[in-house]
Amino acid sequence: MAGFAAAFGVILPLSGLAGCGQIQVTTVSGAPEGPTIAIGVAADEPSVGAWHDGTYQGFDITIAKYVAAKLGYANKQIVFKQVRPENRRSMLDNGQVDMVVASWPITDESSAIVDFAGPYLTTSVGLLVRSDERGRFTNDAGSVGDVGDGTVCAVKGDETVGIFRGNHPQARIQERSSYAQCVTAVQVGSADAIASDMAVLSGLQAANGPQYMDVIADKGEVGYGIAVSQGTSQLAQKIAEALEDMVEDGSWTAAKDTFTSQTKLTVSLNGDPKAIVSDAE
Repeated sequence: MAGFAAAFGVILPLSGLAGCGQIQVTTVSGAPEGPTIAIGVAADEPSVGAWHDGTYQGFDITIAKYVAAKLGYANKQIVFKQVRPENRRSMLDNGQVDMVVASWPITDESSAIVDFAGPYLTTSVGLLVRSDERGRFTNDAGSVGDVGDGTVCAVKGDETVGIFRGNHPQARIQERSSYAQCVTAVQVGSADAIASDMAVLSGLQAANGPQYMDVIADKGEVGYGIAVSQGTSQLAQKIAEALEDMVEDGSWTAAKDTFTSQTKLTVSLNGDPKAIVSDAE
């Protein structure tokens, strides 16, 4: 990121860091050449951000590649690193990644700890359930009703779950580390449903058999943002400008259409992308 920092007067971490623990690290194509940018992405969110056949794929990956190109980075200068909701902030703070493009909802809670550019996708909150139990969780309007004594799996650190919990304070929430673990829990019967946003859930449904699982919309809306560390508002602004370009030149619509063809879910932009920075700055 040295070239970017010099150009725009912000100090950002160099990004040729190796992954830690189980973090998947990969470049877009071949070995990095020159300065690199490290981007945190999800690995288990099909059609949004997923590790498949040796590469990262999905809507978020398309967004990340476009933004990186607008910031001056070729494909071979991109290093993708796997993040999860519970560690994405710490990976930003300790310099393992320069930005996070991983279905991170812009909320009052998240906006207090990182700076955002966005939203670049807006969708609703929802539940993923086994198809034969859809009626158990829906109301007369076809949206999420009384979850009763059902056990709802949620991924640790996902702010979307706070919205779901506000709608259903009596729900029994079972936290796990990944969506893959939640899908397994539903499949084997140790959980009855998964709570998240409809984009993530629709991707999980499509990947795990739409004949076996159903998505149900709930009250509430979330907008995805690209997160950067607090104090890097100039970077957030440059990313917001890149997102605006993506909308204007039709690339965002193309990415959205691909996502919809894979998941059968229609998502929106809901306003012009902008930099959303903490008041603490």
